[in-house]
Amino acid sequence: MDSFGKPFSLTLRAAFLLILPATNDAVPPMKLLLSTYSCFPCSTSEPGNAWRLIHELLPDHQIWAVVEQGHYAEGMKRHLAAHPLPGFHPIYFRLVPALEKLLRGRGVLEGVYYHLWQRKLEGVVRQLQQTHQFDLCHHVTFGRYWSPSGLSGLDLPFIWGPVGAAETPPKAFVSELPLRARIFEAARNSARGLARHSRALRQTAAAATVGIGVTRESCQALRNLGVRRVEQLPQTALTPAELAVFEGFPPPPAGPLRALCMGRLLHWKGFHLAIRAFSAFARGNPKAELWLIKDGTYRGYFERVGAECGASNQVRFLGHLPSYAAVLEKLAQSHVLLHPALHEGFGNVCLEALAAGRPVACLDIGGPASQISPETGFAAPATTPQEAVVALAGFLERIDNDRLLLGRMSAAARARVRTHFTMESFGKAIRTMYAEACSGRGRRSNRPLVDAERL
Repeated sequence: MDSFGKPFSLTLRAAFLLILPATNDAVPPMKLLLSTYSCFPCSTSEPGNAWRLIHELLPDHQIWAVVEQGHYAEGMKRHLAAHPLPGFHPIYFRLVPALEKLLRGRGVLEGVYYHLWQRKLEGVVRQLQQTHQFDLCHHVTFGRYWSPSGLSGLDLPFIWGPVGAAETPPKAFVSELPLRARIFEAARNSARGLARHSRALRQTAAAATVGIGVTRESCQALRNLGVRRVEQLPQTALTPAELAVFEGFPPPPAGPLRALCMGRLLHWKGFHLAIRAFSAFARGNPKAELWLIKDGTYRGYFERVGAECGASNQVRFLGHLPSYAAVLEKLAQSHVLLHPALHEGFGNVCLEALAAGRPVACLDIGGPASQISPETGFAAPATTPQEAVVALAGFLERIDNDRLLLGRMSAAARARVRTHFTMESFGKAIRTMYAEACSGRGRRSNRPLVDAERL
């Protein structure tokens, strides 16, 4: 399309959108360009979040998604060969193999690779724009506020997020961690601090028509960077098929309390706090158990915490279970999820637990705290580790002694997920942002798109 045709096309589209009633969800078909460094047909983590969004939008729009070629491409190609998605156009690219071999999959160094990948993305998307003439661009993954996006240089409505990673645990929680964990936290803080001064990140913030934060902390970080319109949305949500699975779960069972921790055994998941809280509760409940599912580099540390607390016989490390069905079976046998993460952008396991009717106990920090309400879980004060542990132990005591309360929280948790965390409601909010961004209303509106109560 020539230089006259494209602006004229956008003008007609904007005119159409501006005359739509505010409550009308209809959005004309668009060509969307997504930055999805990590995207893969799976159900969890960032690759799965991008995949869900693509599926949610495909019935209405054509989607071009740029994907990191080295790690995700082969699996994506195999899946699409068996399950074609009309209207979906994946674009794969990678940096030079030597850099990939040096940096990819190496913890902090992968952040360097990702930054370089986004820099190269700038040229890739300019060429794509010349060919396809997109209507809107959307940065999806990685979902962290402190990394610039290669989409920000396009002269298009630009949606940035949902992004997180703005959560910072109080120093008291960090100071008691093992040395390597303290070094990790210091490096994380330094990387975020340096990034906030980068011109590329400021350009991304300035270009954003809408910035989406996952948590209250991330929303504030976006505002501090200068994003003119900030909305809060969950990082992902559940599909109808997933909701059907969790709605089939039984209510919390009778018998001794079974607390559950699910996730990689990493220091920032806060499972040492969960073990301490459970151990304090278990002194008067010798038949209660805490189950930890999955494995990780800090398993030895968590085992030592359990031994020091004198609860080794009641704290069971189950490791990697053979299947997702086996994980769900353990969830069905449990009463409560303990997830006192020090910095968790969202927490898919918390969402799954709530959908299954299991209250979630966490710290009043980040994603888990934004997912629950007082009727569906408990957010311990993030003041000191000692105060948090006492509060979490008290919550376990309360729901163990009052099973009617546990039942009410279970029902409220299911209802909260159906109200706030479905792909239908998530997709509706995203489509509203798209419509307002293309109509020119995106930067001026302060109207919340979703019920922000603890979201």
